[in-house]
Amino acid sequence: MRSSDEPSSDLHTLRFRWREGGEPFEDLALEDLLIEEGSRGPILWTYAWPKPVLVLGYAQPSSDVDPAPCLRLGVPILRRITGGSAVLHEGGSSLSLSLALPADHAWAQGIHALYGAFVSAVAEALQGLGAEVRPWRPGDGTPRRRSPLCFEDHLGETLLAGGKKVLGCAQTRRRRAVLIHGALLFDLNASFQARVFGVEPARILAAMGALPARPGLGPASAARAVCRSLARALGGPFSE
Repeated sequence: MRSSDEPSSDLHTLRFRWREGGEPFEDLALEDLLIEEGSRGPILWTYAWPKPVLVLGYAQPSSDVDPAPCLRLGVPILRRITGGSAVLHEGGSSLSLSLALPADHAWAQGIHALYGAFVSAVAEALQGLGAEVRPWRPGDGTPRRRSPLCFEDHLGETLLAGGKKVLGCAQTRRRRAVLIHGALLFDLNASFQARVFGVEPARILAAMGALPARPGLGPASAARAVCRSLARALGGPFSE
């Protein structure tokens, strides 16, 4: 294995990894290693979980969520290395996308620029699979609030389907690399989300959505489509 202090021999090839049904704690922990790998060239780590998990942002106060509903429903509460706020992965209906890049990569030079490039590439991939999605734009008239629920914030890290948020993203930045993490929704159980977060279902439905059901559109196919789209946008090939 190459030392983290050694330069990469290929800074243009996007390395791609996909895992389904892994342990959530392990998958989130691997992102800490992923950002180190990202210092040597772009890498995309994608995964999906079969059971519900509530994931808090890195610096999000634990008091933002009440653990009692999670205990009653058997939903573990974990924390990711990227910022932002809480995402409830319902189980089997969401996809995590984590892209790590060297800190001196052109995309990594600004927080908003990285969000824009990443969300645009994800949108292109999903549009290629037949989904009608687009990045959020100022003036959309959609909710904008600082919320403990990631999907209530409609900002530059947002992808919309039918005016509702289906992708939310957050970042972390280190000296040698950056990582952007996105959660993409394929289904939405507003009642379940409301029970976990202790809010009314109408509040969930006002902001959150899910990708429309289409043949061939699922976490695995979307992960590979996003990989191809990101590789094109980054200007190089990809490898598995």
